[in-house]
Amino acid sequence: MHTLIDQPADAIVAPPDPGPRTLALSFTGDGREYFRIWVVNLLLSLATLGIYSAWAKVRRLQYFDRNTILAGATFDFHGNPRAVLVGRLLSVVLLGAYHYAFGFSTAFGLAVILGLLAAFPYLMRGALRFRLGNTSYRGLWLGFDGSITQAYLAWLPPALVFLLPGVLLALYPERPELAALPLPFYLAWPLMHAQLRRFQHAHLLLGDQHSSYAVKARSFYKPYLVAGSLGIAVVMTAGILVGVAGAMIAGPRQAGMVAGLLTAVITVYVMYLLAGPYMVVRISNLAWSNTTFPGVRIRSTLPARAFMKLQTKNVLLTLLTLGLYRPFAVVSVYRFRLAHVEIEVDGDIEAFATHVAKRGGAAGDGAADGFGIDLSW
Repeated sequence: MHTLIDQPADAIVAPPDPGPRTLALSFTGDGREYFRIWVVNLLLSLATLGIYSAWAKVRRLQYFDRNTILAGATFDFHGNPRAVLVGRLLSVVLLGAYHYAFGFSTAFGLAVILGLLAAFPYLMRGALRFRLGNTSYRGLWLGFDGSITQAYLAWLPPALVFLLPGVLLALYPERPELAALPLPFYLAWPLMHAQLRRFQHAHLLLGDQHSSYAVKARSFYKPYLVAGSLGIAVVMTAGILVGVAGAMIAGPRQAGMVAGLLTAVITVYVMYLLAGPYMVVRISNLAWSNTTFPGVRIRSTLPARAFMKLQTKNVLLTLLTLGLYRPFAVVSVYRFRLAHVEIEVDGDIEAFATHVAKRGGAAGDGAADGFGIDLSW
């Protein structure tokens, strides 16, 4: 009888390559369960004058991560609430300085603006490092290794364009037309948005495995043009129809007032529930579908029309319930987005990395929430 040792090397058959596997993400939480967490977080945050909000955020992130399943395993979040609280307090100081700086003196106002511009990219980088560096999956730690220099190149241009109109108004209140001078820079806003996305997606870590990101900046112009055209067309059409109906029903005198009011409402609806969701879907699909790790490919296929309908439903129910539907809306959007993301893996996902990525500080994450910037993925 021949043994394996007796056989020539070329006779040993290697195990078959399992090939790529497509894995789906799913969410096991539900709106009722999260509603209880949301209510407790809200009441404790109000009772502690916002101090508990740091613990509330960590509890919220843990709930969503621990109910997110990929290949039979869940994610987890390990952030320190005390570190988030430091960032929250820092954000309050920065926002207060921004709002009242020019009330003291022009020199003090300019100094505060320069300080904000200097701190903002650093805080945004810290937010990404904290959120990802405290997230794990099957013993593998996620991470972010974008440099401070890259953070300034990504965040400083849009921050400067955003702040410049307000600075010009504060410096020259007698000449409000000067605030329009930075408007031409907004033509480059899609390019700045593309640079931000590149910074976020090109420096992700899965253990010691580094992400790759392949999107040309000019690709961001198409979603902006489509969303802008959609918004302009709907608002103009609605304005004309409302004006004609107002003249027929209310008479010429009241027609202008009625038309102006309804057109403003329609504009908010279009930007928030049509153009906004369209942008979110198209840019998310573009960015995530071009983000890869060695042996891991991500595919995002969010449908724009279905997402618009979902957001419209959520807003209406939230308004009708005086805000009580909010946690159900958050869960529905999160589940919807996960349902349209697939992960294609070559072989076993656990075999890709064993090195634990270093974690970043938490102050940036808390400050990012204070500025109203969503850095969730």
